[in-house]
Amino acid sequence: MNREIFKKYLLSPWRVHLICCVVSILAGIFIIWPRTAPRAWRLEAGDYAGIIISAAFLLSLGLLILVGAWLLLRLRNAKALLMVLSWIGLWSGTTVLYMVLAVIANPPPPMEKELPQPIQQSDTLHIPHDYLVGPDALLLPITPENYTADKIVQTPALSQLEQENQDILQRYISTAPRWAHSSTLDTFYTKPGHVVLEPPASLKGTPGHIHVAFRTLAEGEPVPAGYTVVRPGGDFPAVTEENAQIPDLALDLGGSHYLLLAWRGAAHKETAFKAINAAISAIDARFHPLANNPSAETIDKMIEGKPGTLGSTPEMRLCEPPAQYGAYQAELFLNPGEEGTILLIIKDLEKGKTLQVLNCPALYSNNENELFRHDIPGSMPEWMRTSQFRSTDNVLFPGTPLFIIRKGESHHYFGAAFEVWFSPAGNPGQRKLIMRRCYKVQACEMDYPGEKVSPSQIQLPTARPPESIK
Repeated sequence: MNREIFKKYLLSPWRVHLICCVVSILAGIFIIWPRTAPRAWRLEAGDYAGIIISAAFLLSLGLLILVGAWLLLRLRNAKALLMVLSWIGLWSGTTVLYMVLAVIANPPPPMEKELPQPIQQSDTLHIPHDYLVGPDALLLPITPENYTADKIVQTPALSQLEQENQDILQRYISTAPRWAHSSTLDTFYTKPGHVVLEPPASLKGTPGHIHVAFRTLAEGEPVPAGYTVVRPGGDFPAVTEENAQIPDLALDLGGSHYLLLAWRGAAHKETAFKAINAAISAIDARFHPLANNPSAETIDKMIEGKPGTLGSTPEMRLCEPPAQYGAYQAELFLNPGEEGTILLIIKDLEKGKTLQVLNCPALYSNNENELFRHDIPGSMPEWMRTSQFRSTDNVLFPGTPLFIIRKGESHHYFGAAFEVWFSPAGNPGQRKLIMRRCYKVQACEMDYPGEKVSPSQIQLPTARPPESIK
């Protein structure tokens, strides 16, 4: 019985050859159409398909050699030659069919794998202290040298909005990511998500920082505990000793809105008061467009900012606002020239492990001398922001334009590579490296003491208007 089965299949090897060819075509589908493979092992699907095709071909070739040798030993040379020619024809047809399918499918180049790489000695670790230029920037530079320390400066734009268009002012500060810090704690300056203004290091004494946030008070509601109420054009609170602690200020805008200002730095009165005046003027200047044209269109323009700038060299800026350790925001300036997705891949330099993958739709044009600003996380799509913010609700306030790189203890510094890739819309499996820059970053402390945000209060950051994506 075994002899008959052996003779039947050994002397009819074309069936085995045909099966091997069919298996090769089916396995080649995952190479020609890579998106048909499950997402979990899409990167490895091509390797597995190659192994299957190689095994099928070697099995068929081995069977050809074995049967051909057996026929030659039996002196059946004509049949052996016919079998070889048939085998060549069968595999040639399979190859032609595969090539036709490949031309029809037009598959993208294989996606590069994220292989662990050791730290490179040539990598320069930059400090994440770049000043961002977009409307989401939380760290703003100021120049206090041009201000005095005797009187509080006027706030023409904010005072006009408070008196004439209080609803417009409230709408803007409650929706703009820069001002949507919704903490009810008086110590807002210990939490991420508020605006920080920074004097230059050349200022007398330790420069310090001014932390700023808006607070809306109902009629009859007292100002936060520990804050001294001041008014534009009025006097600073009396500080009897030259180096006494600078009090926290609540600037009364003439209605229900107060601007909270907290100086954190050297206890030097003149230094602090000049910096506070510079901070108030810088904030007021950013409200001039809204005061001149108090409308919903102006609010949209202020939240969106200027998307494009002149230039041809891609640029990346990363900022870690002071007192918000381990929380970052970034701006990417580039123009891929076509529709697609921008990916920011953050890797641990020492271990090569991918820590974060952030993305956003690409802004583009045909002008090679124009760059577009992509805010991270401000320009991220809603589904990505949902995933990004779900695990950080107890650290980042709803609407905060910040992201974290790694959970852990603050002041735990490590090197990280920030790689910016572009993936075109027509070939989602293809990626092009735009730039790479390394920073010295730190982990984010997840368990902040104090205020907790309930799940019902969680809101996602304001989305970018869809018409801004070209």
